[in-house]
Amino acid sequence: MPPRLLIPGPVELEAEVLQVLAQPVQAHYGDAWVEAHNETISLLQSVYETRGRVYMLPGSGSLAVDSAVHSTFLPGEKVIIGNNGWFGERLRDILRSNGVQVVELECDPRQPLDPALFEQALKAHPDTVGVAAVHLETSTGVLNPIEAIARLVHERSDALMMVDAVTGLAASELQTDGWGIDLCVSASQKALSAPAGLGFVAVSDQAWEKISKRSEDTPRSWYLDLKRWQWYVENWADWHPFPVTMPTSVVLALRAALRSLLKEGVENRRARYQQMADHLRGALEQMGMPLFVPATLMAPTITAAYCPAGVVSTSIRDYVLRECNLQITTGFGPFKEQVIRIGHMGGALTDADITLLVSGLESFMTQRALT
Repeated sequence: MPPRLLIPGPVELEAEVLQVLAQPVQAHYGDAWVEAHNETISLLQSVYETRGRVYMLPGSGSLAVDSAVHSTFLPGEKVIIGNNGWFGERLRDILRSNGVQVVELECDPRQPLDPALFEQALKAHPDTVGVAAVHLETSTGVLNPIEAIARLVHERSDALMMVDAVTGLAASELQTDGWGIDLCVSASQKALSAPAGLGFVAVSDQAWEKISKRSEDTPRSWYLDLKRWQWYVENWADWHPFPVTMPTSVVLALRAALRSLLKEGVENRRARYQQMADHLRGALEQMGMPLFVPATLMAPTITAAYCPAGVVSTSIRDYVLRECNLQITTGFGPFKEQVIRIGHMGGALTDADITLLVSGLESFMTQRALT
């Protein structure tokens, strides 16, 4: 049997999602497909809490980030980026790879981003056209105060607020319209509980105004250009409202996962994640494995904890894989050997999975004490 996934994505899939993946492949055009595609976009809008445009692109979350940056910000324009972890670094690198002038606010990975730093940076750089931050830093589990940062950005400037919510969407509270998020990126394989293979970009009217005014001779990519995607939405809406071949099986699996999520209720799903998180984190601390950051700073879907003194993270990872058939993972960068990371997200996971993992970790600690 393949190991059961307790990593920060991809996640275990619910039975109804797996059943969809086992069905024959559908064509990516025609009346039936357009209906399925449009329903999926509508479901995404509900989870995003937006009435604005949402684009669904075949590819990873990083591709969707690249598309949002490429479509919105021109080479030489200035964007402030908050960086407190591995995926903050990736967001920074994607901005730079598109020729954007980056003002980096590098912060301690054990702390959330500080809105005051953004306020200072906006004062120092009045020509800023965008501010970017990660909602949930997957490398640490730290949840950043996006609502406060977005409010400050809109109070102090005309800059657009861009958020990488690849892991955070449906995991922790996120109100795209209510918080004033202009570009909000996510992906299918995390808390949306679907297979990997789709990235999403939600675009506000303010962001679209900037995108739509961009000169036609400025694109550097055919695929990443959201103006091209919008052209198909407007001109081929009746049979093919996108410019590429869609992975129809993955889209239908996403639709099934979103239906399940909304049937349970996003808030109810988050509450279930929090219960699993509380169970796991309490057990880890009792075993002498302190949390990487206080539980109050972590999202309910990812737990990062220090290994006991003298223990390398890979030894714990390998033990629970071998003995429990559960897959967890290690930390990033300088914390790789010191920290384990556990994902507890996706509609298929239950508290029984956490109980099994805790039992495996306790067994590891017992065997270590005997050697």
